[in-house]
Amino acid sequence: MSSSQLPLADDLYLAAHDSARSRCLLTPATLGLGLAAALLAELVLWRRLDVRDNHIVVIDDQPTPDPATAAVLGQLLRESHHRRIRDWISFLATGVATDLVERRLARAGVVQRQEKRGLLGTKVRFVPVDTSVAGWPGTRIRIAAGRGEMLDTSDLVLTGLVLATGLDQHVLVTLEAHERDQLFGQLRRRLPAMLQHLVGHAEAAVGDAVMARRA
Repeated sequence: MSSSQLPLADDLYLAAHDSARSRCLLTPATLGLGLAAALLAELVLWRRLDVRDNHIVVIDDQPTPDPATAAVLGQLLRESHHRRIRDWISFLATGVATDLVERRLARAGVVQRQEKRGLLGTKVRFVPVDTSVAGWPGTRIRIAAGRGEMLDTSDLVLTGLVLATGLDQHVLVTLEAHERDQLFGQLRRRLPAMLQHLVGHAEAAVGDAVMARRA
């Protein structure tokens, strides 16, 4: 990960927001599912977790230096009898993942908390401090795809979650067909199997959430 690159889940959060209009491009449920999978993927990249046979396996119980992923790892250790990937994606998507990521972005000075009082109470939102920083995750993927460059593992997961959540309709809409094909080819060939598995579970969870809303 380059020094200018934010953690994976932070990148996904920013990619999911229209910084110019200060609005989220996804429903809260879909955003939560994507961020949940992203935080679990971060723990895989931290070499704290493996993904095996639809279950999460803790391979190192030492806390990460990052409070957000350390909190998720701590919860996993406390709930050691629950290890199914889908259960953890669903649990973290209840608001836990979004809260952890928003707090981390606020601590980093990337977003700032704003409160707006109304007749129905106070509405809280997090607004990017610098729109160029907020737009960088999506721009970075589009530039790499346009140039035919290889993405690092974190950006491959980010791309997979952009597709899994339907964000590609916003983030990748300007890509030419051959650029999309090259990007998808990278995902198939270069994304490690356990991370492909995790992205697949996120996509399935998003699909189930969409079907539940339509029922």
